[in-house]
Amino acid sequence: MTRLFAAVVLLASGTYFFVYLWRWEWNRAVVAGILFLAAEVGLGTSTVLERLKSRGPALAPAAGPAAGPTPEVVARLRETAPPPRTSFAWLSPKSEQMGVFVPVLMGMGVVASALAWVVERLARRTASPALERRLAARLAVLSWPRSGLASGGTDAVSILARPVRR
Repeated sequence: MTRLFAAVVLLASGTYFFVYLWRWEWNRAVVAGILFLAAEVGLGTSTVLERLKSRGPALAPAAGPAAGPTPEVVARLRETAPPPRTSFAWLSPKSEQMGVFVPVLMGMGVVASALAWVVERLARRTASPALERRLAARLAVLSWPRSGLASGGTDAVSILARPVRR
């Protein structure tokens, strides 16, 4: 049933891929092509696994010396193995050290977050008025004349003659 569904998806996505290419709908063609490739990979994997499963008894290792290690070899390997290492020994309950690394790290994170919050609030309150005044001064060149453009006054000329402050 699954292989039939994969075959239907393969057929439909392949058909729509060419339909979308014919209509010049590139994004839809890409999606249909990806679905086509996914269905093709799934169907191919299913076929390979099915064939391997049918040949299962033929691929099993033969009985004899190559079938597995003898108990003597296993015992010798266990004798000569290095002692197991314990990773993160400080986290084990048998450790005599106090496990304070993680709480200290978390506490420093809280302190750093609080400090960043204070710096942000302070910067927002002090930088905002100065930045707004500087922005207003820079945009004053673009403002409309007080008497309007149709009055014929010298305001328009004086605006164009003003130097730009940076």
